[in-house]
Amino acid sequence: MYHKKKIALFISHIYGEYQSNLSQGVIRQAMDYGYCTEVYATNDGENLGDYGIGEESILKIPNFEDFDGVVFASDTYLDTAMREHVCVLLKKHPECPVVEITEYQPSFPCVCLENNLTAGTLTEHLFNVHNCKRICYLGSASERFFSDHRQKAYELALAQQGLRPGERDIYLCTETEEDYAQAVSYFNDPADAHCDAVVCYNDRVAIGFWLAAYSAGYKIPRDFAIVGCDNSVDGQNIDPPLTTVTFPTYQVGCAAVTSLLEHIQGKGEQSKTVFAEPVYAGSCGCSYHNDTPSFIYSQTLTRRIAELENSAFLSMQMSAAFSHVTDIDDGMDLLAQYVQEMHPFNAFYLCLYSNWDSLSSHVLELTHTADSDTSDDNTMLLKLAIRGGKRLAECSFSKVSLLPDFVTKDSVSSYVISPLFFEDRAFGYLALSFADNKLDYPFYLVHWIKNITQLLQNICESKRTKALTQHLEEIYMKDVLTGLYNHHGYQHYEKELLDTCIPGDQISALLFDLDELKTINDHFGHKEGDFALRGIGQALRAASRPGDICSRFSGDEFYCLIKRENKEEVKDFVQRVEQYLTNYNNLSNKPYNISVSSGYATALCSASTSTEDMRALFAEADSQMYDIKKNKVKHVLRG
Repeated sequence: MYHKKKIALFISHIYGEYQSNLSQGVIRQAMDYGYCTEVYATNDGENLGDYGIGEESILKIPNFEDFDGVVFASDTYLDTAMREHVCVLLKKHPECPVVEITEYQPSFPCVCLENNLTAGTLTEHLFNVHNCKRICYLGSASERFFSDHRQKAYELALAQQGLRPGERDIYLCTETEEDYAQAVSYFNDPADAHCDAVVCYNDRVAIGFWLAAYSAGYKIPRDFAIVGCDNSVDGQNIDPPLTTVTFPTYQVGCAAVTSLLEHIQGKGEQSKTVFAEPVYAGSCGCSYHNDTPSFIYSQTLTRRIAELENSAFLSMQMSAAFSHVTDIDDGMDLLAQYVQEMHPFNAFYLCLYSNWDSLSSHVLELTHTADSDTSDDNTMLLKLAIRGGKRLAECSFSKVSLLPDFVTKDSVSSYVISPLFFEDRAFGYLALSFADNKLDYPFYLVHWIKNITQLLQNICESKRTKALTQHLEEIYMKDVLTGLYNHHGYQHYEKELLDTCIPGDQISALLFDLDELKTINDHFGHKEGDFALRGIGQALRAASRPGDICSRFSGDEFYCLIKRENKEEVKDFVQRVEQYLTNYNNLSNKPYNISVSSGYATALCSASTSTEDMRALFAEADSQMYDIKKNKVKHVLRG
């Protein structure tokens, strides 16, 4: 083993057989040269509407300073825009060599799989070995690019025999049961010569066509031969097995790494080709021998179906369990339980951006609040880490690293990285490793990751809803002008205060009335009158303690309900309000003074103290305030 290095693999739909084998080839060949691999995996092009917008967040995860080179499996991207985004990103880092795996217009030195020409090889085999006279081609209407290439190889093989396809010798199917039946009728029209063989675009099409032929009463290869391409497991486990073409994707991955290392050393070729080979079996009429009993494959299918059913039920359980979670720590505790049930992982790391749950600027502006998140944008949070079945402590780490140093130190693991996002919000990513670097990424993990992103989105929505709800409660319960409680707010908190009263506690009701509000309005306008009212609100807040209820229902009267030890403390409350206004008036350059008249009444709480008792207290305070106000000499206007 050489010293540890690192390469990146960009690939889409990693759970597919082609992608999985290719990725395994890259990982294993890289290991042989002493490299670890970071696999950046997406699921683009699945027509998920607005949900898929955030897929591009994967582009912000890689740190190219960590890579010696990149393998770019561009043919795996269904979304051409996503493929182009990755291509642009790679071109921004010319210091990092790239080898592309593609069969179509490469942007970098490439490795390609040539398994199209073998359609011609199989056609020649049908002519030369089985003496077929009329050979047809069944293509795919949905995958025209590759299907057309194999059709051309078929036509070239015919031309070498001095033949051309007849009018009913080529059919492009939509791969539906009805269309396969139509293809059977199309090739076997009584008005045409007997169809001796059908060259199919791939094994999937060949098996679908075979089923339709069987339903129509045909026997293969007695009535006509069928050949496919891509050497699927399904095709090799039917009787007779399907004649086909190898699909050496593992070798393509190995070749891509070898080519990349040559480019790193400055001696790589512009392109390399890995060639497929024909696999002759019984569906063309060749003799065959199958060493594997058929029941083994049937048992494999049974286990696969059971795993899919179990994963579907587990996914539903997760979705239901996550749906009511509103706290990130509770969510991670719950997720950890499910991770322990999932067999593929050697290690599971969930990393979040520091601002993953931040409120939008619109909500912040609407609620007049500042987001509590003040984390550094260059910091990541390892929120959930499970390695070897044990949960590790969460921690923060630098964004320039995929994972914290203590995780990667002395590690030979390769990782599959999947972005976590919901619509255009990027949460972070998952980094998964597998025992002995043997890739095991079943399709149900896609549903699993979707559940995790929904969990994170639910938590974000809960935070947003809480902020908006608090804002609505403030609007409902607070006076817009002064910020004190309004009538709704007063009633709510009066009940809370009375519920916490212990018999013997002293409770006091205070009334404050702004002096000469009409005079201020008449001389200086209602804007100045509102300013004076806000000044009273500030004075009351300055004098109050936690638990005091200060409110303005309307007009120029303010109601306060407070608990104090004795009347002296109540008087102190009034004096603090008056002193605040005196200090303000001394510093103010307004052409008027702000002053109040006040009154208060106190009582001792009992087990039967009620809101009606508080009404009586305020009536007593109001009477006292009226007497004071009637005899008070007011100096509102400044001379």
